[in-house]
Amino acid sequence: MFLIISTIFYVLLALLLLGVLVTVHEAGHFLVARLCGIQVMEFSIGMGPKLFSRTGKHGTIYSLRALPVGGYCKFYGEDEDVDDPRAYNKQAVWKRFLSVLAGPAMNFFAAFVIVLVFVFAIGEYYLQVQEVTPDMPAAQAGLLAGDVLVGVDGLAVSDPQAVSNAVANSNGQPVTLTVMRADGYADVVVTPQAGEEPGTYAIGILYGSARVRLPFWESVQVSANWCVSVVQEVWRALVGLVTRGEGADEIAGPVGTIDVIQQQTRVGGLDVYLKLAALISLNVGLMNLLPIPALDGSRLIFFLIEAVRRKPVNPNVEGAIHMAGFALLMLVVVFFTYQDILRIFT
Repeated sequence: MFLIISTIFYVLLALLLLGVLVTVHEAGHFLVARLCGIQVMEFSIGMGPKLFSRTGKHGTIYSLRALPVGGYCKFYGEDEDVDDPRAYNKQAVWKRFLSVLAGPAMNFFAAFVIVLVFVFAIGEYYLQVQEVTPDMPAAQAGLLAGDVLVGVDGLAVSDPQAVSNAVANSNGQPVTLTVMRADGYADVVVTPQAGEEPGTYAIGILYGSARVRLPFWESVQVSANWCVSVVQEVWRALVGLVTRGEGADEIAGPVGTIDVIQQQTRVGGLDVYLKLAALISLNVGLMNLLPIPALDGSRLIFFLIEAVRRKPVNPNVEGAIHMAGFALLMLVVVFFTYQDILRIFT
């Protein structure tokens, strides 16, 4: 009984995470559209049957729908030619471009803020020197107990094995350890000492892990670098998937994503939950920028074509392309949902 309740709790946390990220994405569209003077007809979280709706003072319908697989922000005049200055079709191309781009941009910004808050307010685990052996190379080089190890020979490190490997492979040549102290960063050059067994080296430290909260501007840099590295890694994975079919069997649909979130959160707690939120937010932002019909990236392509031609693409043609893309995306979602269910129960 406890296992069932626990599973339900973590599944609800996973649904909450996805719901928040969808809300963030659609809020980007909504806020920029409003700033550009575009009337928003409906702001919906989820797809399918409507569970709840409320009409705001500006005429926007705010709704919650049954299927937590997405959402949308419906603009006035988006699918028809309306003679109204508030209508989407009457706005300059740059206003429509920004309104669509704002969704993915908000996901990137949300991921950055999540990591920033995590690193600055909660703190990340780093290697920390617990003890320095007197008269050994580390002590002679000025390494101190309490120093936080963040780099070896210019490369970031997060696990003890990276430091051990650098020392073991040094062949007695100097190793540069980058440490973080209360007054900032310092590079400590340590020359490993040959051990008792041939080919082994040591510097004389004992280290463990400690949660460290970084200064604000340092947290900003760490957050930005993390987001950039994740986007680059996701992009490389996408290229590998398209060109070589790599990772096709690892793609998860909505059910699989929820299952992964609840499993990882159960094991890793708040730390993993926040990191997953940032990771998925970056994925949502990047995926929506792909030039696939019905996604934001495809609409941006049409805006660029309109800007170059100085006249829009035939609305019927564009609408048909987006509709076909949406139908294909729904089929893909259904397929991967079926695969997710099979994977979970088998």
